[in-house]
Amino acid sequence: MGEINALKKEDIDFDRSIIHVRGTISKGLNERNYLKDSTKTDKGIREIPMNDLVRPVLEEAIEKAPRNKYGLIFYDTNKKDVIATQQVNCYFKRLCHKANIDVRGQHALRHTFATRCIEAGIPAVVLKEWMGHTNIHITLDTYADVFNRMNNEAIKMFEKYTCAIKYVEKTT
Repeated sequence: MGEINALKKEDIDFDRSIIHVRGTISKGLNERNYLKDSTKTDKGIREIPMNDLVRPVLEEAIEKAPRNKYGLIFYDTNKKDVIATQQVNCYFKRLCHKANIDVRGQHALRHTFATRCIEAGIPAVVLKEWMGHTNIHITLDTYADVFNRMNNEAIKMFEKYTCAIKYVEKTT
């Protein structure tokens, strides 16, 4: 959430359909939130492809973005300050409660995204980059249960592939 709250207009490249992640909202002295010009780790600085579902949301957010000293897309105009992750998390929980959805916090959305990517067949090495993980083991360990659930489908894919090779070999 800190990375989303730290997005600036220049981080969104609509021509190339890329979101540049370059910073985050972090906590400093006395638990004060501030805009950090880098991410939690060096691997956190990355480019994420923007799909057609996200594009109109970001276009509208940029169009409605309040003027602020940081140039942020998302900004707390009441406090005249950055939006803290905790603010978003509290709001998200209230929305889920109101909609009668059992959710522990907005970080669950990150896991849902990663799970859907795996289910869609996105390679783990690509997902690692999108998530900003420092190494592939973090991705594989965090989502091991999702990869394990895909075992049967993977066997079917392999069988289909090897049968196709066998057929080509017979006909040539």
